[in-house]
Amino acid sequence: MRVVVKKSGIGQVSGAVQVIGAVEGEQRPERLLPPSVARDRALVSLIQRSGFRGAANETTLLPKGAGWVLVVGLGKSKDLSLERVRQFAGTAARVVRARGWKQVVLPLLSDRTFGNADTVAQALTEGALLGLYRYDHLRKVPAHERHRRIDTILLAVERASDLAAARKGAAKGTVIAEAVSFSRDLITGPSNIVTPTYLANQARALARELRLKCQVLPFATLKRRGFGGIVGVAQGSVHPAQFIVLEYRPARATKTFAFCGKGITFDTGGISIKPSAKMELMKYDMAGAAAVLGIVKAAATLKLPVRIVGIIAATENMPSGSAQKPGDVLRTLSGKTVEVLNTDAEGRLVLADCLHYAKRFKPDAVVDLATLTGACVVALGSEAIGLMTKHEQLASRLNQAGQTTYERVWRLPLWDEYGPAMKSDIADLRNVTNTGEAGTITAAKFLEEFAEGLPWAHLDIAGTAWTEKDKPYIPKGAVGIGVRLLLSLMENWKS
Repeated sequence: MRVVVKKSGIGQVSGAVQVIGAVEGEQRPERLLPPSVARDRALVSLIQRSGFRGAANETTLLPKGAGWVLVVGLGKSKDLSLERVRQFAGTAARVVRARGWKQVVLPLLSDRTFGNADTVAQALTEGALLGLYRYDHLRKVPAHERHRRIDTILLAVERASDLAAARKGAAKGTVIAEAVSFSRDLITGPSNIVTPTYLANQARALARELRLKCQVLPFATLKRRGFGGIVGVAQGSVHPAQFIVLEYRPARATKTFAFCGKGITFDTGGISIKPSAKMELMKYDMAGAAAVLGIVKAAATLKLPVRIVGIIAATENMPSGSAQKPGDVLRTLSGKTVEVLNTDAEGRLVLADCLHYAKRFKPDAVVDLATLTGACVVALGSEAIGLMTKHEQLASRLNQAGQTTYERVWRLPLWDEYGPAMKSDIADLRNVTNTGEAGTITAAKFLEEFAEGLPWAHLDIAGTAWTEKDKPYIPKGAVGIGVRLLLSLMENWKS
């Protein structure tokens, strides 16, 4: 699929659906229309007479000459934002594809409320490409779907002065959308294909493509070097664990970021086995790892001037005769011992080794991403990422990045009073409390024990990594959450 930016009036491209936006309740709908459309009084009048209200993502198709115009609602003027631009583009692209058209023409929305031409073009591109995402790798696509495929997304820029910036923004949006789609593919792929070895091979492929440094520690090496957290979780599976370190280090790097991803390619719960209902979704328990790979891919392609170390613990969590048992005690890479009371609290065990390993890179910030707790889903649902950190500046920066990308975070306390719940009678720590209270926070308190001395934040993406409902630019299924959030964090990092 091509994304093309050209100087053109919205109605001057033949053979394509023209898309325009309208604001809900706006008495002057031409305020957000491209000048060429605003001057078309007949079209403006037709929109007003159609009964179209302009509610967010409302759509209507109207005839114009020998073609069609698709009008997409932008919502109320007080809510206009870049997120509305992404939703506008995603909604438009999906409607056009469903109708069987091959090209869609999107206007460079002109109201400065949205930002400059580059940021608007980036948002339009991200929204359209992510909205059109489909996972078709493992099925025979029906003929009617094969024909419903957009070939070209054209951004029509009416002001020549905006053209260069719009092209820059569209190019960046394409890179980011491709990275998110890459992560979505990894998450959506079934666990008999997306194994720990598969993730390691994907990291190696990225390293070859983008000239990165990649190191993969196999299971035997992990046992020998004392990665007890990962080894304990992995020992019940026939698929050997893989500890992946993917590094992007440009010559002009000024900061170092370490991102740790939980890579449980399938989670049965181990001996503490999960209920069977919806267990098939546990293939997405490696969404943190997929995000880390997507982040490195996008940052290296965009040539961000920062060093990034992606650290992934990839393994399955399976029950078998060799699996760890409730009551076992593990010695982690840090030397701290952990009493395993519940084998389904495995993500924190593998991340413990990742966080301790990250210390050798002396990072300016460490962020882990993990589908860690069902308690986070209960607390925050599917709209907010759980954020836990004691570093105020890092929390503020993550919050700002969340507002910019709409991958929003909500901070939960990490008070010391929660710590004693993770103390064991026979080891340094236990991996779950015996009360069941504050499950998301106490899991973070466990991780904090292994992040000592690091400027660290924990992101619990259990509720946001997968969606059961279609959204304008997030189709049902894998979200690819975290890629855009942490790219924004790095791009806007100030010393």
